[in-house]
Amino acid sequence: MEQKYHSGSKSKPRCSSGGFGTVVFVILSIALIAGIIVLSPLGNYLMEHVVSPIFSSSGKTVDDKNIVSALKQQEEQRAPETTSPKPSEKAHEVIVMEEVPFYILQMGTFTNEDAAAQHADEIRRMGAGGAVYKDGSLYRVFAAAYLDESSLVKVQSQVRSDGFEATPYITESKAIRITLDGDQKAVDTVSEASKILNSIPSELCSLCLSFDKSDISRSDLIEKLQKCMESCVSTIKSMEQINTNDIVSMKELFEKYVKSISTFLNRHDTMNTEMVSGELKHLQLSVIIDYILFYNQE
Repeated sequence: MEQKYHSGSKSKPRCSSGGFGTVVFVILSIALIAGIIVLSPLGNYLMEHVVSPIFSSSGKTVDDKNIVSALKQQEEQRAPETTSPKPSEKAHEVIVMEEVPFYILQMGTFTNEDAAAQHADEIRRMGAGGAVYKDGSLYRVFAAAYLDESSLVKVQSQVRSDGFEATPYITESKAIRITLDGDQKAVDTVSEASKILNSIPSELCSLCLSFDKSDISRSDLIEKLQKCMESCVSTIKSMEQINTNDIVSMKELFEKYVKSISTFLNRHDTMNTEMVSGELKHLQLSVIIDYILFYNQE
């Protein structure tokens, strides 16, 4: 059947494929341009200085001044809860220093100091210690010291067989008590110092015996003596930080240790092996005599 269209009737508009493609092209172009702008420095600037402030200001629901005020109130409430640093712990302690006994070979006693000194020089020329210890009205001449009685007896019999008079001299144990009132650090410092003070004379006895037996080389001997002196110097510096008169004599003894050891170290290069052995014993006895005097103080 033939269909007829009336020219006076209105028909609906139709979208051609060309018109749809144009719309899609426009949308894609806008999206591409927007993406380029966002990724470009200009886009970053616009986001930071234009877009973000607009959204930020529109989203505020609380006044900034109120927020700052509330935070300050919170901090003020927490302030009393903070604790101040604890002061150094106070300590009251009595440090007992027990003397280490030494067994000393005595080569004679004199009432005249010059006679004792002359005899001590003769002993030193023989390769022994040769040191003078003033004990009341007597001047005792020492040759060497040992940590055990058996070593003393053995050397004493050898010396006597060579025609020399030798008798044992044994130090008497006399404890020293030091009372400290101060912080715990000061107490710990003095406690450690007392151990070092007692160890130095004992170490020198061991070094003398080892050197005589050739169990230790000359270079190793010097190195160990340097470490002894460094330990004494370090201890003196630590004790200088303690404000008490109770440790003055202890500090003075460490200073005597340093003087005796440094004297030996400054001279050892000019000595042969035999002289080193004798001077080492003299150093040993000098330290032990100062040690005895420290423990015999009233």
